[in-house]
Amino acid sequence: MKKFFNFILSLVLIISMFSFSGLNVFAAENVESPIQTKNIEDEYTFEDIMSLEKYVSVNEGLFNLDTASAIKDGVSLELLEGQQRYFDSLNLEINEGELKVDENLEITNLDSNSDKYLPNNGISLFTNCNGVTTSPTTHWWGKSRKLNSCDANKFAADLASVAVGGGSAALLAVWIPGMGWASIIAAGYAGLFSSRVYANNSYSTGVICNLTWAMIFDVEPQ
Repeated sequence: MKKFFNFILSLVLIISMFSFSGLNVFAAENVESPIQTKNIEDEYTFEDIMSLEKYVSVNEGLFNLDTASAIKDGVSLELLEGQQRYFDSLNLEINEGELKVDENLEITNLDSNSDKYLPNNGISLFTNCNGVTTSPTTHWWGKSRKLNSCDANKFAADLASVAVGGGSAALLAVWIPGMGWASIIAAGYAGLFSSRVYANNSYSTGVICNLTWAMIFDVEPQ
């Protein structure tokens, strides 16, 4: 298994050598999120984050977290503090007119430039791509993004490049911006994320990448 993983990383590096950053059709911004994760992804799971939903509500158009009830139920204070910091960030964007949240917790992006993360004018550096690529979607728990089969492979290649020291947080912020990449980047994390993207794109269907505010990821095929 170790030899196979090393082979994959080597192959990815070769592919990356032929990718020109100047031709990237996605825009990048906000390398770092205001949420500091402090390696929280090592302590909690994707399900732990999602389990907080029952304590989340919308009050006068802003996110509210019922911390008292959560603590009474034994939820980690560290987890709650991280979720509250994320809500503080979202509520700031809501107050600035960039986002809107409904009572069902669905978030609408009011930014007129939200399509800047889509391929320009449908131009792609690849052919025969399956699935779709969308702009990043903001959720109460983090962000998600659909990547077609070609973009999924490129994202996985960038993750693998970071895993072996060939890239920085800015390289990954292109794909899912406004997250805490700089505070979480490590060889093991990036390498595992890369392998999950490749595995879920093994049939060239494209992937759905879910990334929580705590940088805990979940990847599934489209």
